[in-house]
Amino acid sequence: MKNKLVIAMVLYQTKLAQSPSYTCLSHFIKADKPVHLFIYDNSDQEQEDELFQHSSVHYVHDGTNPGLAKAYNEAKNYCTEVEGDLLLLLDQDTGIEESYLETLLQLNIVKEIGAYVPIVSSHGRQISPVASDRYIGRNSAYPKAGIYSEKLMSINSGTVLPKETLVLLEEFNLEFPLDFLDHWLFWKINQLHKNICVLDEHLTHDLSVLDYSAVSLERYESIIRAESLFYQKYDQDKLAEHKKHLLFRTIKQFLRVKNKNIWRRTFLEYRTLSKGK
Repeated sequence: MKNKLVIAMVLYQTKLAQSPSYTCLSHFIKADKPVHLFIYDNSDQEQEDELFQHSSVHYVHDGTNPGLAKAYNEAKNYCTEVEGDLLLLLDQDTGIEESYLETLLQLNIVKEIGAYVPIVSSHGRQISPVASDRYIGRNSAYPKAGIYSEKLMSINSGTVLPKETLVLLEEFNLEFPLDFLDHWLFWKINQLHKNICVLDEHLTHDLSVLDYSAVSLERYESIIRAESLFYQKYDQDKLAEHKKHLLFRTIKQFLRVKNKNIWRRTFLEYRTLSKGK
């Protein structure tokens, strides 16, 4: 018996048809697979698409742009409503193959596993999942396929959550409306004493924040505030290492990033956290 899969895609200033996953999703919806598509659109303007006419597709427009956490909470409620077995989180910039969805439909859901994640690459290198038993940095390890009881972190997009995990989570943390929600999610799954299954499936994702020259100061402000909140309130054992990392990042940005406000903001965060001890 196949699993019932709910796919949650969050859009921002992008048409659904422009997503690299559109062709794959369209095929599965039209083929009457046990797949539901939940679209949460944070764009300024509401959009139309032929897929929205299908009963297994639910479209929500929210011009206030609340980010990811609220969208995922709405998707979680929808998953419960349609009695879904698995919730797949998907970003508009992620490309998936039909083989990945077929794998999820046939997946043997195990109680001990809190999340199933693919191997995700951006610009030719693996970015997810990553070992998170230590502070995630340049020398972090990138696990291959297998089941792990050790701490792992995966980006939101591509992550698959069984309904039991969704119940235990209660809700996605609104303190992280966008950035570091993935860090919080996998920290929480570890707190629930659940394992992570890394599937032998590969996705591509355009992670723009890898390039500081392409990140606005406003966007960077969101990132750095979320970082500090995460290490101050949740993964507190890594706070001291985070402070060191901020200082190293300041130096690197000073040397390489043209927007000087970026390194100044990083140094300010370092000083603020250092004063707080």
